[in-house]
This record gives sequence, C-alpha cells and structure tokens, in this order.
Amino acid sequence: HAEQLVKEGNPQAIGNTAWGCAKLGVKSPKLFAQVEKHAEKLVKEGTPQEIARTVWACAELGFDSPKLFGQVEKHAERLVMEGNPQEIANIIWACDTLRIESPNLLLHVEKNSKRLVQEIELQAITNPECDSATNFGIELPMAWLKEKLSDAGIKL
Repeated sequence: HAEQLVKEGNPQAIGNTAWGCAKLGVKSPKLFAQVEKHAEKLVKEGTPQEIARTVWACAELGFDSPKLFGQVEKHAERLVMEGNPQEIANIIWACDTLRIESPNLLLHVEKNSKRLVQEIELQAITNPECDSATNFGIELPMAWLKEKLSDAGIKL
C-alpha cells in the first residue's frame, strides 16, 4: 500500500501519513522508501507545509532520505518564499536533526529573514503566550529557530 499511496497519492496525503507514523512512533520503512523514491515529484508538487510534515517525520523516525533532502535543497527558494516561519523552522529542524547541510536553504532564509521575522513578531503579537511555531501538532520554540539562524550567521 505504501507504494500506491506515494505514487498515486497527493503530497498532502503523504505528509499527513508520514506525520501520523512519526507521532505514533511507527517506523514504516516501506512508506519512507517510497517517499525517497518519489522525492522529486513530492517536493515539486507539495506545499511547504506538506514538505515540512514529511521531512519532520523522516527526522523524527531517523530516516535520512538523501534524495528527499536533496530536493528540498534544490527547491529551497520556492519553499522559503511560499512557506511561513513554522514550516521553515520544521524543515531546518529536520535538516539539523539528521545533520544534513543545507546551505541553499539557509541562504534563502537569510534573503527572506525580514519577512520571516515580521511574521514571527506578528504571531507573538496576536498570541503573546505562544513562544513556539506550531505546525500540525509539531512545536518548535522560536528561540531555537533564532539560535539556529544566528549560528548560521544569519542576522535577524
């Protein structure tokens, strides 16, 4: 079923399924092998949210998925331009967790840092008690994101 889901499924269904596996701690090697096999199509057709869910799940379950992360790096400009800070933070977290270098991704985060910071600040104003990025049940502290960007030499 994994091959059919990934081959015929849409990126949202794939992202949701991968996320569900990770949240439940269910390693599904067949599913993630198919995600890896169809990485180019998935990243080209998926939204930043769908890609963020998928790479987060890979990192959470320990699947390094070089083709998937290679496609994320290749399409970093679009993902950063279209993504919100939550999605970008989840993608960066996944890369960092799996120790995958992503200079193109960080370059585009830096180029868009003003917009991303404004969106983070807007989130803080509209929800002052929230100090984390929440994306479909995935929480990453904004302080963590700021630290990672600072470590990469990106000035906010």
